[in-house]
Amino acid sequence: MNIRNKFVLSICVVFLISTINGCRVNDNKKDIYSNTYNDNKIIAQESENHTHTTYNISNDSDNNIEFQYGGFSGVDTIWILKSKDDDEIIIDYNSKVNSGDFKAVLVNPEKEVETILEGTDQGKKTIKLTKGEYRFKFVGNNANGKVKLSITQNKKIEIKRVLK
Repeated sequence: MNIRNKFVLSICVVFLISTINGCRVNDNKKDIYSNTYNDNKIIAQESENHTHTTYNISNDSDNNIEFQYGGFSGVDTIWILKSKDDDEIIIDYNSKVNSGDFKAVLVNPEKEVETILEGTDQGKKTIKLTKGEYRFKFVGNNANGKVKLSITQNKKIEIKRVLK
C-alpha cells in the first residue's frame, strides 16, 4: 500500500469515527431532553436548555403569542411575570400537538411547577399569584404542533415577554 492510499484510508477512518461519535452526541441530547420533560427540578431552573428544528412566533402584543414548533425539546421561558401583591391572571389557550409531548407550565417564586396545559387542549384558566416573580415556560419532548396563548392581568402584574 503506497503512502497516498494510507493517507486516504486514514482520512476515511477519522471521518467514520467522527460520524459515529456525532450520532452518539445527538442520542445523548435526546436522552437529556426526554428526561427533562418530567423533571420539575430542571424545569424550575432559570437557565434555558432547548432545541427546535423549526419554529415560528407571531403576536400582536406582549400578552398574546402564537408559537408553531417542530422538533421542540427542552425548556423555553415565554414570559416573566412580576406580581407586586396578591392578584390573579387569566390564561386563554389553544394547543394542538401533532406529535411528541408538549406542556406549558408556571414556575412560582418557590420554584414549584404548575402545569397549565398539556398536549392538545383548549380552555381558560384563572391563576392566583402572590407577590414575587413567576416564569411561564414551554416544555417539549420532540414535540411538533402549535399553541396560542393570551394573558389578561391587572396593572399590579408586570409581564415581560422573553421568547422573541
